[in-house]
Amino acid sequence: MKIKPVVDGIYLLPLKNVNAYLLEMEHGLVLIDTGLPGSEYEIITAIESLGHKREELKSILLTHCHTDHAGSAAALKRMLPHVKIYANAMDADIIENGLQIRPMTPAPGLLNKLLFRLFGKGTPVEPVQVDVRLADGEHPDFSDDLMAVHLPGHCLGQLGFLHSGHGGVMFVADVATNMTGLGFSMGYEDIGVGKHSIQKLGQYDFEIACFGHGRPIMREASRRFQRMLR
Repeated sequence: MKIKPVVDGIYLLPLKNVNAYLLEMEHGLVLIDTGLPGSEYEIITAIESLGHKREELKSILLTHCHTDHAGSAAALKRMLPHVKIYANAMDADIIENGLQIRPMTPAPGLLNKLLFRLFGKGTPVEPVQVDVRLADGEHPDFSDDLMAVHLPGHCLGQLGFLHSGHGGVMFVADVATNMTGLGFSMGYEDIGVGKHSIQKLGQYDFEIACFGHGRPIMREASRRFQRMLR
């Protein structure tokens, strides 16, 4: 894995088919999403290659319940029992009980339909306890520099996370992708609600956007979301 610095103290971890993010914060390391099942050793290797001990990982923020984002949370919790896991209440039951994800439909476009046929079904995650349930506008208990932003549509309990540093860094999860340019995710539980979440992102002020799938936008990112649906 080639770790990619986004800005000072924030790293993109390109796992299989999905991005996770590692944040160096005052209380320790924070991981946003955990990748597919079996990604735990890649994540630990990444932590150690940056000069940290694995025990410095203190918090895992899950953007939503889909397997490519929460698939290694249980394994990491076994390896590091002190780690606290955070998610939205509307996805916590699915994560804790390993339930099947809610039905989705493909987004418009031939490529999205093809990707959805290949990857859209999803499988349940290995059950793991969610220690803290975060709602829209709440800060995790370890830092006021991060704020949860509820972004349903792709997934009812999907959270983004806004970091106040560096002109604002928004981790947008799968509200959109930036694979070949800014566009819709391959599938949504409700694309109308998803469009509202895209509009909601445009109401915040952030310079950088980090995606579950695709490259970060490094300048004037919130303005890009303002223009996306025009």
